Amino acid sequence: MPYVRRPPGHDGRRPAGTGDSRSPSQYPCGRAGKGPTVSPQLCPKVSIVSTTHNQAGYARQAFDSFLDQQTDFPVEIIVADDASTDATPAIIREYAERYPHVFRPIFRTENLGLNGNLTGALSAARGEYVALCEADDYWIDPLKLSKQVAFLDRHPKTTVCFHPVRVIWEDGHAKDSKFPPVRVRGNLSLDALILMNFIQTNSAVYRRLERYDDIPADVMPLDWYLHVRHAVHGDIAMLPDTMAVYRRHAQGMWHNQVVDPPKFWLTQGPGHAATFDAMLDLFPGDPAREELIAVMADWILRQIANVPGPEGRAALQETIARHPRIAMLALQHRGATPARRLKTQWRKLAAATPSRRGLVDVWPSRLRRGCRA
Repeated sequence: MPYVRRPPGHDGRRPAGTGDSRSPSQYPCGRAGKGPTVSPQLCPKVSIVSTTHNQAGYARQAFDSFLDQQTDFPVEIIVADDASTDATPAIIREYAERYPHVFRPIFRTENLGLNGNLTGALSAARGEYVALCEADDYWIDPLKLSKQVAFLDRHPKTTVCFHPVRVIWEDGHAKDSKFPPVRVRGNLSLDALILMNFIQTNSAVYRRLERYDDIPADVMPLDWYLHVRHAVHGDIAMLPDTMAVYRRHAQGMWHNQVVDPPKFWLTQGPGHAATFDAMLDLFPGDPAREELIAVMADWILRQIANVPGPEGRAALQETIARHPRIAMLALQHRGATPARRLKTQWRKLAAATPSRRGLVDVWPSRLRRGCRA
């Protein structure tokens, strides 16, 4: 019997005067209360981690898509609210009351920002695997988790499993599309991931790491860093089915990347520099990966430098001051000898070239490495 899916005709509430009076946090693992149950001694196989902040208009659709998952393994749903001022906390409490066996709410009393909220929620996860989905996105395939967990169980060397998503624009600014684009799906190497974030957050399932509390607070986009951090320990695989929706709207952090690029780089450029500064520490003694990060460092600083006016100059100066390693790598990349630049361009080309596995149903990166061996 599924561990997550709501039983037909049952809303998850306990009848008055029945069930266990303990709070969900008192269960070390597993479910409590009525409906499909699992022994409290069983830890969750998957931790769904969702962050919220003033997303009352979207949260129910996300939460319902979690509950609709059909699995034969236990799942916990961690929802971390970052001190919302709208009805989001009330909605979370409603779901936690109705489904105490799976919902583990976390309510911040002060706004931590996306980084602190998400890393704290990840640190609370207990599952073997972690699935991410922010509350303004949602899943559309009730077998999503089952498919990804089955693949990860069969391929123990894979640490990141994802799939395509449908991208929708609420304001009609652009046509709906699929991500990642087909042209980049043939190469899922770590090098390719450093140069382009081809994994949408709400498609990712990770093999959980021991800790997440050491991630620098200014890293943003955090998801890109998390993808790379997990991929360092194993392989990346993509399943073929489109199983989630990524919603682009005016309140989303990526909206201005297309609508107002100068504003986007003014506000998000320093975080990008912090992301790649943190990535450097994932590759100690690896000059080849350092060179790829140098390519991205040069690109990020150029984007910030292109922001017109004194605000752009101030942002560039602050970014260089806070991340001198990134500035140094960007300068070294620009001043590289022709031979070194050619070598870097070759690595970039290799990272962008589809492998011979590009047209099959599943693309584990280790198979690509095997083709090159």
